[in-house]
Amino acid sequence: MTTHITWLDEVHLGRFAGFGKANCEIGWNWSPPPLVDYDLWYVVAGKGELMLEGRRYPLRKGRCFLVRPGDRPAAKQDPMDRLTVIYIHFSIAEKAGPVQPDALPPRCTDLEDPYFFEMLLHRMLHLLYYEPDGKEQELDYVLKLALLQLYREHARAPDPAIELPRKQKHLVGQLIAYMREEGGRRIPHRELADRVGLSPQYVSAMFKKHTGTSLKQYMTRVRMERAAHLLAETSMNVTQVAEALHYTNIYLFSRQFKQHHGCPPSRFLYKSAPTRTHSGTPQPGTEAP
Repeated sequence: MTTHITWLDEVHLGRFAGFGKANCEIGWNWSPPPLVDYDLWYVVAGKGELMLEGRRYPLRKGRCFLVRPGDRPAAKQDPMDRLTVIYIHFSIAEKAGPVQPDALPPRCTDLEDPYFFEMLLHRMLHLLYYEPDGKEQELDYVLKLALLQLYREHARAPDPAIELPRKQKHLVGQLIAYMREEGGRRIPHRELADRVGLSPQYVSAMFKKHTGTSLKQYMTRVRMERAAHLLAETSMNVTQVAEALHYTNIYLFSRQFKQHHGCPPSRFLYKSAPTRTHSGTPQPGTEAP
């Protein structure tokens, strides 16, 4: 990938002639004359079809096209699942001769995790819409980051034996993030499975394979970490913490806490360091006995 991206250091990306985020209307289709600039064209939602340079591409969320000068795209949408797209036209100011076509990212890229890429696109739109001055350098940097993401997707190994574990690892990461966001709640396995579109049995096996621990064990660990935080850094007592973490049995809460932290929650509460003022004096009523 390195040999293909060095040209980014030698150019300035700018002259944004057209840009926006569009919820495509009923009856929409796209058939412009040959482009005079580049167009980063990204599907946020919906379905359809795009013809580009003799190839037919299904349109779906997370698919991005780098349409080049001279290209003549033709797109239509599924009327039952209309498109939402982001488009950003730009030009390349070349410092050391024209960019070779084979150095550019391919015309079509599927983003495995579109969140970061969409964040970059929305940042560019914000700059273009709302920042009248001093935006050119940041736009150049952010657009180059977006192009680097396209390169990175194509640099990933296409071998199915490698691809499946990588996708599984990504899904496990999504589950971990969700469990930590919902740190106080015991989340049903069905709810976790629905978030990633898989069966509960498959999710349980996949999670154990990639983390070495079961979903139940990991969820309990997250809840105990949250319990320790609440005891150490809030004024909540043991009963209040147990209730906040949706425990109906205080004895089960205490037993699990001791298994994870080596002492019962009541002793952990007393062992926690007292809150101090900026002068280092303990706040009244917070001294440990």
